[in-house]
Amino acid sequence: MGLGKLIRGQTLSSISYRAAEAWELAQLFDREGRRIMYESVLTVQPGQEAVLVNEGTLADIFRPGRYELTTENMPVVTALKEWKYGFDETFIVETVFVNTNDIIDIPWGTSGKLTLPDNTFGMVNLGANGKYSFAITDSAAFIHKLMGTKNRYTVEDLKGFLTSHISMMFKEIITEQPMNFFDIQGYCGEAAQALKMKLGGFLADYGITVKAMNLQIALPEAVMKAIDERAVMGAMGGMEAYAFKKQVDAQTEAMVSMAKNPGGGMNSVAGMGMQMAAGMTMAGQMGNMMGGMIQPQGGQQIPNGMAQQTAAPAAGGHRFCSQCGSPVSPNDKFCSNCGAKL
Repeated sequence: MGLGKLIRGQTLSSISYRAAEAWELAQLFDREGRRIMYESVLTVQPGQEAVLVNEGTLADIFRPGRYELTTENMPVVTALKEWKYGFDETFIVETVFVNTNDIIDIPWGTSGKLTLPDNTFGMVNLGANGKYSFAITDSAAFIHKLMGTKNRYTVEDLKGFLTSHISMMFKEIITEQPMNFFDIQGYCGEAAQALKMKLGGFLADYGITVKAMNLQIALPEAVMKAIDERAVMGAMGGMEAYAFKKQVDAQTEAMVSMAKNPGGGMNSVAGMGMQMAAGMTMAGQMGNMMGGMIQPQGGQQIPNGMAQQTAAPAAGGHRFCSQCGSPVSPNDKFCSNCGAKL
């Protein structure tokens, strides 16, 4: 076998690569010990860039398309190697295929609970998580500063690199922008944008552009309960209405507990009467707060206080004592059980 045939058997005439998985970011092309020859055909798929590396120096970058590797379209490598024309003139060059597609919905989370001082809740332990999207926009910087000497680089490699950095950035954000727990949805939106800016600035040096970022905060149960109660308070008309509701809830619970207690000397009918009386009392007092006055059919205004002083009639014409809940007759003036005025 002649020398020319031997050289041709050790050279590559076609170079192309398809990623095995969507989350593969970069892959060194396996030459299997062969050398690229003059006029070898390089095919770069959509969503890829091919970076030629010669003896550790980043050289030419090829975007999607089909290329015959000659001195005309390989100026940097040609200058580095002083490559001469001729089929048998070969040289050693590495080819790295880089994924330039948008990589979307990459999950992230803080590495542990963060302790945050708050004027309302004291010291609060919380965590955060979400998703982000990015793309490699500078293949040379990515290979030089992040991939290094690895033969393959994936999203998992990037996540391992970023986890501690994202946690630190989030902690900086909640320190710079004090959190309003009662407007957590709005805060998460602002914090996500701030985190996108911080992470984007950090990854720009590595040739990566952050395209999107979302964030949600995991709050302690006590804080979540306070937020829910604040929402109820707002729906009921403010702090006074909320405080009144809490008082009536406590009174109703106590009355129901007494009715269910066999040692309390009260039968089930009396217990039911207490619950109904509590409900009527609450309805009357809520009328005070919301309307101020009760408007009868004739148009005459009757103060709510007068309406509350009378025992409310129940279905069937019966009434219940507003003090003890015992049933009373329609014509009774006083409760036969506790003596309260009806």
